[in-house]
Amino acid sequence: MNYLKIITKPTAAPKGSLTQALQKLDAMLKDPAYDLHPRLKHFLENRSYEKALIWIDGNEPEKGICGK
Repeated sequence: MNYLKIITKPTAAPKGSLTQALQKLDAMLKDPAYDLHPRLKHFLENRSYEKALIWIDGNEPEKGICGK
């Protein structure tokens, strides 16, 4: 997901793209048409963007304080 890469590495992203990426991910969370996997939705709701990227890549991120 390019938006996650922009957020996790903002210095490498074009100017203004960080704000756009955050807005797009927030919009995706609100739009049921995206039908996000519950685990991905959890990461995005908690702004755990690095964990989301790790999970998308097929790896298991470290558990946080919520246990997920």
